[in-house]
Amino acid sequence: MSATHRLSLTEAAAAVRSRRLSAVDLVETCLRRIELWEPHVAALPFVMAERALEDAAACDAEASAGDWRGPLHGVPIVVKDLIDVARAPTEAGSRQLAANVAAEDATVIGRLRSAGAIILAKANTHEFAYGALTPPTRNPWNTDRMPGGSSGGSGAAVASGEAFGALGTDSAGSVREPSALCGLVGLKPTYGNVSCRGVIPLAWSLDTVGPMTRTIEDSRVLIEAMVGRDPADPATHSACLRPPSRPRLRRVALLGELMTPMEPEVGALLGSVLDRLSDSGAEIEEVQVVDPDEVIATIFVILASEASAYHRRWLQEHPERYGDDVLAYLELGMRLSAADYVDAQRLRAVYRDRLNQVLGAADLVVAPSHHVTAPFPDREELVFPDGTVLPRDLTLIRPLSLCSLTGHPAASIPVGWSPDGLPVGCQVIGRPHAERDILDSGAAVQDLAGWEPRSPRPPTTDRRTP
Repeated sequence: MSATHRLSLTEAAAAVRSRRLSAVDLVETCLRRIELWEPHVAALPFVMAERALEDAAACDAEASAGDWRGPLHGVPIVVKDLIDVARAPTEAGSRQLAANVAAEDATVIGRLRSAGAIILAKANTHEFAYGALTPPTRNPWNTDRMPGGSSGGSGAAVASGEAFGALGTDSAGSVREPSALCGLVGLKPTYGNVSCRGVIPLAWSLDTVGPMTRTIEDSRVLIEAMVGRDPADPATHSACLRPPSRPRLRRVALLGELMTPMEPEVGALLGSVLDRLSDSGAEIEEVQVVDPDEVIATIFVILASEASAYHRRWLQEHPERYGDDVLAYLELGMRLSAADYVDAQRLRAVYRDRLNQVLGAADLVVAPSHHVTAPFPDREELVFPDGTVLPRDLTLIRPLSLCSLTGHPAASIPVGWSPDGLPVGCQVIGRPHAERDILDSGAAVQDLAGWEPRSPRPPTTDRRTP
């Protein structure tokens, strides 16, 4: 079968089940793509080729005997290098964990293996997930651009066809941001729907693990394999996913305060999507729920306090092992007071209630996934046409941090392309445990937007700037 790397995850799984392709075929396809793309995107620091081929051969033997583990049987995926895979490095992009090897699988990895997935590689992360840059990873759509973070390696790997799907983590937008910038579907599940046992924390009350895929159906298959109560993670829920309700798109709430500032090409495309929603019969009401700057300040206080508490011992014993940016964040977190943390938690509850009120009156809540297309990695400030100058990393999480703060599920769905060929996403937000409805609504939005998927072409030379 030609162009195997262009298959979606669900198409690849169907090809294995129909015996048109083997699991070994899929792994070998991904390994060829890794050889082709890694010099340009640097997404995968640890590739477990031999082990993945052995696992694929075992999957094929089981298939020959009529045994099928589940809907992911024989499909290779990659996972962010915060998530433990037994006998593989978990270094979190940091010298603090150099040569650290996991003793056992994280709960979510065990669940994916039970569904038949093959773990092919560990994907690059910003150090301890504490940033948006994910160095040295680059964006497959333009290798002069950044892929977003902190799950940038996962985003670049799936977009370039190095894997059929990936796992990232999202504490302030880190699944949705790189998914938006790399043209993928990125789902942040309801807080507590997916176990974080075996996942190095950034901030325990914010952390989630979510799928990053090429299609909405791929995201659905992965999240359904991932969710569930885990006695080893007290934050997990016993009832995780609501049955789908076939959501209508009659009453759409737009989080208007998140629509500015905006690059003109991003704003024009999102405006076109909203116009098509309106033309389809949806009543779009612009609502004001949050002060975006206050939300960012609130989530930062919580995230910085919890991250610094986790890193306290390493920070005291080996501060030199951190990158300068992460060290500065951790030291700032150590200066926050208990009163700061409590005040932030109180504001968190206020925003959760406000968003619940909007969701109670609307069939769908939409917002931008990003205000800009993928930025250049060496530009730490973004300049907008009206002269507004904002820090790059805070601008990238500006439309995303609300749902991380409140715990609501949200997905970034690709809806179009900028004139220079970079992807543009739209964010769909739903009620707790309504991930299926979010994905169904996202599919409807994509259809109205006329989304046309593409595949990036490998650069003939390395275009990265030094």
